[in-house]
Amino acid sequence: MKKIILGLVIVTTTLVTLSFRQTQTDYSLARVSKLNNKLVFLWSEPVNDYETAFTFENHIQNYNCLSPEQVCIESIKNANAEAANQGKIYDAIVTVNGSPRDMAITWKDKSKDNAIARVKKNEGKLVFVQCEPLANYDIAGKYNISGVGQQIMLGSCPTHQQKIDKLIKKAGKDKLDFDGVMYGSSKNDLAIKFK
Repeated sequence: MKKIILGLVIVTTTLVTLSFRQTQTDYSLARVSKLNNKLVFLWSEPVNDYETAFTFENHIQNYNCLSPEQVCIESIKNANAEAANQGKIYDAIVTVNGSPRDMAITWKDKSKDNAIARVKKNEGKLVFVQCEPLANYDIAGKYNISGVGQQIMLGSCPTHQQKIDKLIKKAGKDKLDFDGVMYGSSKNDLAIKFK
């Protein structure tokens, strides 16, 4: 009888330990880098609470021909101009896809790590634009999709959405085992597999 009880205790302890180890990792979380001392949530949303300081028109000339980093820098310039016009301060920018106006925000709690973002999926794959996944990953493939040199010379620039679609399709066509893509965040665009 003692052996049965001991066996049940061991099995129960093992199952409880495994359940704690297998807690679901949120692979959609990423860290946004500061540019010009501001965070720009490009194609992502902050996870921490914030308030809208103001909205602003974010017209960027040759938007699709610019790299994601250049888009972020231009967004900061536009937000700074609007902040000066309204006499307001802000901590970060949240680009609102499909909206003519983006948001300049302030954090409700400035003591938190406010650089954490949640990214969205496209065609079933997580898309990290100008941010780095928090979870560990391996590089499954390297591409040059967001590069702008040749596109500017040709005078034709596909939209960023089209470039992301192309990146996902190319990695799929190459039969890579990947969970997401990193677009415009490093020298190469990457297909990544989480560990």
